[in-house]
Amino acid sequence: MIQQFQEFYLNLLPGLEGNLFLQLLSISILSLIPFIESYGAIPMGIVLLGFPPIPVIVTAAVGNWASVMAFIWIISKLRSKVVKNKETKEPSKRAIKARRYFEKYGVPGVSLAGILLAFHLSAGIALAAGAKKSYVSLWITISIAVWSVVIGGLLMLGVEHIF
Repeated sequence: MIQQFQEFYLNLLPGLEGNLFLQLLSISILSLIPFIESYGAIPMGIVLLGFPPIPVIVTAAVGNWASVMAFIWIISKLRSKVVKNKETKEPSKRAIKARRYFEKYGVPGVSLAGILLAFHLSAGIALAAGAKKSYVSLWITISIAVWSVVIGGLLMLGVEHIF
């Protein structure tokens, strides 16, 4: 099964097999996608595709970080426009739930829960709750780095025992 997946993936782009730059570029692209992010791209790159672990971890973390920072910037701009033009009305159930998470755990807790919620969603919750863009960016960066190292490290320790 893993062999078939590797063959399929490596045949998607001519020259991918044996070309570290293209391999890392493909991992970076995967990590840009919400809900795949670094925590999906790292296991795919290390376990399923057999790419070198350290470059995969770094590339996936940087790719994920770039997409979340772009998301934070866009949401922050949209939020500032919405807040200016917003009429006061009852918040939705989703907004109330997000606010409860934020009040209970704060930006650090919501950011570190990004592994469960998705880093994009965690950033959105924190921004919607009114946290500063710079503070959210800092904690999302810390969270992506910590979880990427943890996942990559566990995979590096465990991959030897899988095969």
